[in-house]
Amino acid sequence: MPAAERGTVPVDGADVAWERWPGGAPPVVLVHGTSAHTGWWHDTVPVLAGRHDVVAVDLSGHGDSGRRAGYSMAGWSAEVLAVVTALGLQRPVLVGHSIGGLVAAGAAARDPDAVSGLVLLDSIAEEPARPPGPPTAPARPRGTRVFADVDEAVAAYRLAPPQEVGDPAALARVAAGSVRAVPGGVGWKVDGRIFDVVLRPGLTDSLDGVRCPVAVVRGGRSALVGPDAAQVLARRWGRPVPQHTVAGAGHHLMLDDVAGTQAALLAALDDVLTPSPGIGPR
Repeated sequence: MPAAERGTVPVDGADVAWERWPGGAPPVVLVHGTSAHTGWWHDTVPVLAGRHDVVAVDLSGHGDSGRRAGYSMAGWSAEVLAVVTALGLQRPVLVGHSIGGLVAAGAAARDPDAVSGLVLLDSIAEEPARPPGPPTAPARPRGTRVFADVDEAVAAYRLAPPQEVGDPAALARVAAGSVRAVPGGVGWKVDGRIFDVVLRPGLTDSLDGVRCPVAVVRGGRSALVGPDAAQVLARRWGRPVPQHTVAGAGHHLMLDDVAGTQAALLAALDDVLTPSPGIGPR
């Protein structure tokens, strides 16, 4: 694992934390999923570092970034673009896992000239059908759980959706990186108010307006993303979307099959950087 540069970018009153592994062009910006942080990418970075100028971002309310009174998909997308601008990244490829893929898609749609491509790692392509009637208020954690120490917090850490992972050591590392010091011990870094966003309808609205080349990587055992994800997006956009599947991995594929995820990500990057006819921008 090469050493990372670290810093923050102020965005609308909150400091947005980033890690950077300088390298070649084009740059690659990594965007984590719900309740996650830049450390989720640490096992993936080695295969990218050197080939690309790699940057991982902590969205506000996550990791080492600041908290806000409220969050939105559009606000998170703006944070990604603010980091791109502040670090002088020239038309990076945005890579996002889970909801991070939808945040990255929103950034690509918001400023098409700033982004050269998009890779969606097990991000939903369409939202599941919801029961009729008015939407219910999202449930979110209340209060702050305090643990005596990091070991106790790591033992209590759980993935959502639930999943046994192929690399327990990787899971332990991301769990340990998910806590912060609080009065009386340690607590989770993630702000419970993010769930006011991620549990509401309309998450895939951020896919509208994406014009850059896009590739999909999914876990073959994913509980959230089906085998037809790329087909759904191709119908939505009216152009082909290549897809790569990490056969034995679930939704949290970078913790499940590191080598398989690395290989699929490299193939997806090749797809968006040298797109076949019909895959490029409209």
